[in-house]
Amino acid sequence: MLLNLFLHARGQPLPQLAKVKSPAAISRFLNHYDWNLRAIIRAMRTDALEQFQLYRSRVRGRSPNVELIVDMTSLPKEGKFPLLDDWMHHFNGVTGVHMVMLYISCGEVRLPWSFLIWRGKHHTSPAELALKMLARLPPQFRQGRTALHVLADAGFSGRKFIAGVVGLGFTVSVSIQANKVMDTGRAIRQVRRQGQAIILKDLPQIPLWLYWVWLPTKTGRGKEKRYVVSTIRWTPSTIRKKGRRRWRIEALFKTLKSRFGLHRFGQYTRRGVLRYLCLCLLSFLLCHFQDLEDMESGRRTSPWPDWGELASRVRLHCCGRVRLAELEAESASIRTVLDGVLRP
Repeated sequence: MLLNLFLHARGQPLPQLAKVKSPAAISRFLNHYDWNLRAIIRAMRTDALEQFQLYRSRVRGRSPNVELIVDMTSLPKEGKFPLLDDWMHHFNGVTGVHMVMLYISCGEVRLPWSFLIWRGKHHTSPAELALKMLARLPPQFRQGRTALHVLADAGFSGRKFIAGVVGLGFTVSVSIQANKVMDTGRAIRQVRRQGQAIILKDLPQIPLWLYWVWLPTKTGRGKEKRYVVSTIRWTPSTIRKKGRRRWRIEALFKTLKSRFGLHRFGQYTRRGVLRYLCLCLLSFLLCHFQDLEDMESGRRTSPWPDWGELASRVRLHCCGRVRLAELEAESASIRTVLDGVLRP
């Protein structure tokens, strides 16, 4: 029933829109009923790994790079959620739940692999949460000769994150603030040559290469210089390509919110919120796997997936009985009205 609501792909999987079950029954299912969320997560990851390995086995020639993208998104909430006090915080102008996500990108495969909830200023930082998820990455992703490369924005440019990623055996490219100081005492904004080898003052043991890109300002007027450091020496054009691929996780967040209602949860317990978020990600994965099948068979003709059309087909395949129950209930309601109108 819940999956059917998510797969409407209108961004509003709200219990009150259900036609077969009452909103109270759906709320109890999310917040109180005893069912195994871990089993669902394990099944999701098993299927995701199979899709990942199948895609790589079909690729001819050089295997596409595996990129591990980490970022944080905010799910704004208004009102009181007393049982979510340690999850509700104000960050970057948004009050709500803030989640850090690990997104795996390999060619056409996109896998929102895991997420963790940030619990506030005096707890584990977003960068440390990202490192935890990277450390738990299964060995299947490390197979083959392709190196795993981590992409992150300036919020993850601290010393602990870069050193932690290198310690895990990954390479990394991360945006960095212009006022970061090198071991020479100069700020990185004073560097005049792209691709220059530098050593940051707080990271003396890790050699880095410095680049920059020009991006539109937040107001849309003009452009501003954004700096990037990498543990691998690239060309400036390659760094620009890497930077564009980092935005894939922003596209994921937009799709999850606009199509599958990631931010629309109304549950008042942590169990209910986690179940809601996982079912939202499950809906995305089901549609993405359908899209991969369409590409393999040549059915998809446009360069971008049509999430509404994909979700409609997946809904009929996975939730066909629920749809039939909805139609039967609607048909019975119409008959009742007609009987009352036509009765002499």
